[in-house]
Parts: sequence; C-alpha cells; structure tokens
Amino acid sequence: MTNESNIVVCGSARVGKSTLINALCGKELAKTSNSLSSKTDQMEKYILNRDYISYNEASNSNEKQYSITIWDTPGIESWTKEHVQEHISKIMLKSNPVCIIYCASPGSFARLDQLEWIIESSIKSNIYCALVCTNKYSGGKQSREQLLKDFHSLLSRYQPMTKNENNVKYYGDAALCATVNSIPFEDEDRGIEKEVEGINELLFGITSSLKGDKLIAWCHTIADNESFWSAMANQLAEVYKIARPIAEEVLQNHGKDIAKALIPFIIRAAFK
Repeated sequence: MTNESNIVVCGSARVGKSTLINALCGKELAKTSNSLSSKTDQMEKYILNRDYISYNEASNSNEKQYSITIWDTPGIESWTKEHVQEHISKIMLKSNPVCIIYCASPGSFARLDQLEWIIESSIKSNIYCALVCTNKYSGGKQSREQLLKDFHSLLSRYQPMTKNENNVKYYGDAALCATVNSIPFEDEDRGIEKEVEGINELLFGITSSLKGDKLIAWCHTIADNESFWSAMANQLAEVYKIARPIAEEVLQNHGKDIAKALIPFIIRAAFK
C-alpha cells in the first residue's frame, strides 16, 4: 500500500530553497548553486520512498510505503499574482500538500501580495504554512528584522501568534515563521563566521504542529536527518508523551536508527 504526499517549497530565486530542502531532508536531493543566476528555473520535484511500520487504531500494525514528492518551484519574484495563483493552485488541487514552505532572505525581493495569497489559500485549505527567513546572516540584522516583521504582520491577519519559542513563532496549528542558516556562513570583510542554525528548531516546529496522516508523511520526509532526531529526541518524547525510559533507550542504543525507532511511537500518538 502506497501513501502519496507532497510538500511545496517556494519563494524568490537565489534565497536558498534548494539548500533548505537538502538541510531538511538531511541529504542532498536538490542541486544547489552560488551563482547569480537561479539554479531552479523550472518546476523540479524530488521523490522520497520510505518503508516503515505504521500504527493506527484501525489495524494493529502493517507495512506501508510512503512516497513523498517535494516540489521546488522556480523563483516567483517576477511572476504576476495571477501566475502565482494558477501555479500554486494546481499543486494544491492535485496533491493537498502536507505543508507549504515559503523562503525569503534578508534584503531579497519579496512580493508581499503574492505571499499573502499563499498564506490565505493555505490556511483556508488546511495546509500548514511555514515562512522561513533563509540565509539569516546575509543582508544584515536590520533587513532580517524587517523581513520577520513582514512575516508576522501577514500571519497575524489570519491567526494570532500563540507561542514564541527557540526563535520560532507559532500561529496556532496553522503556521509558523522561523530563521535558519542552512549552511555555514562566512563574510571575510566583516569577520563573521556562523555555523548551521535553526534547522532543528524549524523541523521541530513543523513536526509538533502537524496532525494525523500529514504528520506521518512529514516524519518520513525528514527521517534521514540524523542531527534533528538525535538533538530533539527528548523534546519529541515530551510532546508525544513517550515514556522517558523509552526515549533514553532509543538515544543510547539506536544510533543512526533513532528516527526509525521514534517514528512508530509518534505515529501511534498521532492517532490516539
């Protein structure tokens, strides 16, 4: 039995969408480029196939295959609002995505009218929306703060902010906004060096917000991200009420298989 799910990553060109996809999945799926021309100039899709044991109330246990397609859109800064609506609507109608991740970097060109439509359509369609400030140290602090202010202003029109934790702002179970540095950042002129930041917190935010089948699909999407599962195992155990002895045993004995050990407990909790 195959369950098919979709995730959409969109935003302007050269804001690190492909790099973010690789960081979320814990391995290289999307080809990336540091050149000034957009690497993703046409709709790309990346398919992950997973086999894990799933638990639910309808059946004690059964083997399922999960097929997750990640859509990497071309840069949309030059699109008209109508083009964005047509493009994203096709994906929404065809696939009912698990979530839509919108990326923008400090100082990058962001069409707020396009973003507002994406947010409104996502919330009305019960599709989780994550607004992500990528390349957080590029463009400077002032540009980063302005981008986050814009994100907050748009999201607050539809849902009030319910929590601000670990640099992730939550808007109920509908949306979040976060800042990330998907790859190490270095600016020799300003003497700045920064490591990867914010990825685990972003993943945790989306994981803890999704429900049911969408949560299952998301967990399988990020199953290869060893850093996330090892770093956030205790927080996940708390959210999904996994007994501490079980969580400690998973951390101590499962090594690279932490995800495979934890996901069945999360799935079981999702259907309680």
